[in-house]
Amino acid sequence: MLTVKLTEYYRALIDWNDPQDPLARMTLFAEEESRLMLPERPDPIDPPQGNGISRVLVHRYPDRALLLVTSRCAAHCRYCFRKDRIERHEADLDDAELAEAVAYVAAHSSIREIILSGGDPLALPNARLLEIISAFRRIPHLGSVRVHTRFPVYQPARCDTLEEVAKQVDVFVVQVNHAREVTARFVQAMARLRPHALLYNQSVLLRGVNDSTEALSELSWALARAGVTPYYLHYPDQVPGTAHFRLPLAQAMTLIGALRGRLPGYLLPRLMLEIPDGSGKIVLEPPACQPVGEQTFLLRSPLTGQGFEYCESSGFEPGVRD
Repeated sequence: MLTVKLTEYYRALIDWNDPQDPLARMTLFAEEESRLMLPERPDPIDPPQGNGISRVLVHRYPDRALLLVTSRCAAHCRYCFRKDRIERHEADLDDAELAEAVAYVAAHSSIREIILSGGDPLALPNARLLEIISAFRRIPHLGSVRVHTRFPVYQPARCDTLEEVAKQVDVFVVQVNHAREVTARFVQAMARLRPHALLYNQSVLLRGVNDSTEALSELSWALARAGVTPYYLHYPDQVPGTAHFRLPLAQAMTLIGALRGRLPGYLLPRLMLEIPDGSGKIVLEPPACQPVGEQTFLLRSPLTGQGFEYCESSGFEPGVRD
């Protein structure tokens, strides 16, 4: 069994008497992870020519770039599409890589936003985060710094000392997948960030966690009470050992359709899928996504307009994951 990395704060939220507890399902190793399904692979959204400008910089969309500042995280979500990177304990962004990334963004005036991701950027000390953000703030055409984090869910006390960093950030995107993660302590953490930045949430649609209109509706209303806007609901990527988290694609689209009748528009997240091979995100609805056969869908890239066949998991590969 793999080692489970989990904060004491989050452990206290899990109902250890419930074998189907949704918070445990997201964060504790399950035997299903040993099953490898076609067409899963370690980085399903990595294009054949590589995932970016360098080991740490990805420039997929014209107006924004993503910087992987660390592989460290407060936990180890079992569905994470960067599981492989986190398990390898890749090194943090170093000074030379930072200088290279800043030079690249400075040379590309179309880039309006830099997104700090990982791992989790808040795993870095404040002093290092300020160094990174300040380096980009000196670029005249860069209008926004965005930080993606799950720390407020796993360790909300991290936000108690984040004010100086928060003042330099334009957008925080958190990842909350279940209403029970929106605790009083989480609400306090959001209250510390809200005076300085816009707050959005990106959830992941997970079988056995939030795969019902009731669970998703409760999540959206809980986020609203915390001052966080529901933004995206991601369909899980085809990462090895994660098939047990993925609903059939048609069922996922039916679910979000039913949610439209229960939530006001400003609380309705968009159901998104990342096209394999780095061709961008699409909203899972026609005409961007259309069934063309059993377990096969035609996806159209928002970047190129090109069509891609997307096949759902169809069978086990020989062997198991180590």
